[in-house]
Amino acid sequence: MSISLKPYIGSRDFYPDEMRFRSWMFSVQRKICSSYGYGEYSTPILEPLELYAAKSSEEIVSDQLYRFTDRGDREVAIRPELTPSLARIVSARAKELPVPIRMFNIGNFMRYERPGRGRLREFYQLNVDLIGSASASADVEIVSMGAEILKGYGAKNQDFLIRISDRRLMSSYFSDLSSDSLRKLGRLLDKKEKISPEDFQKELLQVKDDKTFSEKVDSFLSLDLEGAFNLSEQEKLDSDAVMHLRQVISDLEKLGFADCLKFDPAIMRGFDYYTGLIFEIYDTHPENRRALFGGGRYDKLMGLFGKHDLPAVGFGMGDVTLENFLKIHELIHEDTQNSAGIYLTLFSKEMMDHNMKIAALLRAGGLEVETSLEPTKKLGRQFEIAEKKNRKFAVVIGEDEILNKMIRIKNLQTGEQKDVSEDDMVSVLREGF
Repeated sequence: MSISLKPYIGSRDFYPDEMRFRSWMFSVQRKICSSYGYGEYSTPILEPLELYAAKSSEEIVSDQLYRFTDRGDREVAIRPELTPSLARIVSARAKELPVPIRMFNIGNFMRYERPGRGRLREFYQLNVDLIGSASASADVEIVSMGAEILKGYGAKNQDFLIRISDRRLMSSYFSDLSSDSLRKLGRLLDKKEKISPEDFQKELLQVKDDKTFSEKVDSFLSLDLEGAFNLSEQEKLDSDAVMHLRQVISDLEKLGFADCLKFDPAIMRGFDYYTGLIFEIYDTHPENRRALFGGGRYDKLMGLFGKHDLPAVGFGMGDVTLENFLKIHELIHEDTQNSAGIYLTLFSKEMMDHNMKIAALLRAGGLEVETSLEPTKKLGRQFEIAEKKNRKFAVVIGEDEILNKMIRIKNLQTGEQKDVSEDDMVSVLREGF
């Protein structure tokens, strides 16, 4: 039986030219997160199954978790998300970590689901979390960070929309529902845009078989912020949630996001652990109108691991939808596509030692240098190889160059050539010509 050359379904291989783009994409995230004072951390890709059994969404645990029994007869899972792992490591050192705790992670995850546009079985995700503060300022910081990362790639406010709400609004508006029915309603609202209106109404009857219930749901989904405030004054909606949300929205508007911010009670998020503010950032491009990423407040999750609850808020930004966003808005940095680095040609085996010495000097100067290992190919052929490898410069060293302590540089984009001394070669190649 022949072995397939394709990666596992829903996963990807990344060749060097693709990794250049991804390195740049993740470098922007690291730069923004670090600028806010967040420290990077990492956790294992395998976790005990019990970590997710009661601390993640039912859909993920039941349908999407990669789970197996290891050789020690332990039930383990490949992480489908990071928040439970974060809760575990923070609870392990709760007394040592000064609050508020600001941390971020860029890692890969797996979920067994049908691959499609913006959704794969293996994906990479930026996770950003602020732990130890229940203030509106903490929520503002997290939401604004998400938007600032998009702007770090060059996006404008008109390129995305921040949809924001609070889980407590639904709980208080439908206070007559049991906790199980509330969970069902939340999950149904979370997938409302992904199913037909007919299927939505059918599933709504499974939450509560009442003709007036559908009207009540429609009334909730049509609420604006002023209407929510009026209902809170009538004690028909959680007043703390409304006041907190108004403060967050007001502060975000002051930060310059008024034109890309919308209160939307339909935002639910799929995870059961969300307890308060929730948000999603959407792409506004007509060819890619969809959620890019989101997050929210999960004030009770830490208590499942330790003695005390710690308020927490965060978001996750997946690489698949982000890459689509960057491509469709033409925001991919030109440096990820331009030629770069140096290809050092080789005339003969006798010159190999000298070539290695020059390569070492260039690398010590901070330059990227790839050397030819065989002199069997003609110089023109070596230039062709350098161009295929997307190198910007080719360096030629013959007997005359060695004698005069010179190198010849060829710009493979323009064809221009220049002879420079070994003393000046690093500075000339750094500046380009």
